Amino acid sequence: MSTSSRASVRPGGAAASALDGIANTAYSVAFEGIGRDFQAEKKRGEPDSAKRVLRDVTLEVGAGEVLAILGASGCGKSTLLRIAGGLDIPSAGRVTIDGSAVNGIDARCAVGFQEPRLLPWRTLAANVALGLPRGLGREAGALRVSELLDLVGLGAAATLRPREVSGGMAQRAALARALARNPGVLLLDEPFGALDALTRLKMQDLLLDVHAAAPTTVLLVTHDVDEALQLADRVLLLGAGDDAPGATIRQILTVPGQRPRDRGDAELAELRAELLAGLGVDRHGYSTRSTT
Repeated sequence: MSTSSRASVRPGGAAASALDGIANTAYSVAFEGIGRDFQAEKKRGEPDSAKRVLRDVTLEVGAGEVLAILGASGCGKSTLLRIAGGLDIPSAGRVTIDGSAVNGIDARCAVGFQEPRLLPWRTLAANVALGLPRGLGREAGALRVSELLDLVGLGAAATLRPREVSGGMAQRAALARALARNPGVLLLDEPFGALDALTRLKMQDLLLDVHAAAPTTVLLVTHDVDEALQLADRVLLLGAGDDAPGATIRQILTVPGQRPRDRGDAELAELRAELLAGLGVDRHGYSTRSTT
């Protein structure tokens, strides 16, 4: 994990050819006392009231870091992600990227969702092209799309439409679209949650390959503890406290070892049990011994 506000990197490793000549700049992200209230539903004649979802979230994510965000359903994980990208406005505090405040939708970020959200009448290549930055020439754009499709293993499927490919392939195309503008911060909201177990593991490995080739800063919302431990440098656990309404940071764990990690590692199993306990899952029955 880098501690500087930004990190310029060149592609390397097996995926280097797919990003040849493209430098990537990863940006730091700082959450400063973030709070978010939503107007609560009310019956006629009742006074206005607000529901506090997030409170006092303060954290810095280093340039090039992968941060996984865990927490119970409804605790504000996706809200925090939207605030980071300027898709939502905090009720308190602010977010900065590379030291400058986020004001509105921020072009330094790209977002990947649980559903691929591809346009059904466009080819995979044309869907990826939707993510290209404005002003990029046609020839340069076509080359960028081709490079990204190769990177996610879809070079041979460029002319196919979403109905002609599997869910995993559609999600690969969505990831390529998110990377098209070469973002400094990649925001992923349960990107593999709708996939079957085997495809999900393959997509996790793909994300590691992509990050190794162009190490952007990644904020990953997930409900999957094992996914968080496999992909992240640190895991942020959001949860409500007893002293005030709204979720805040309950725990931050640093994940040991270099990626890709051994899923059967005993140390990861211990962290898994700790995170499950933090999520309210009884530790009983979860072995902390290596299965290998």
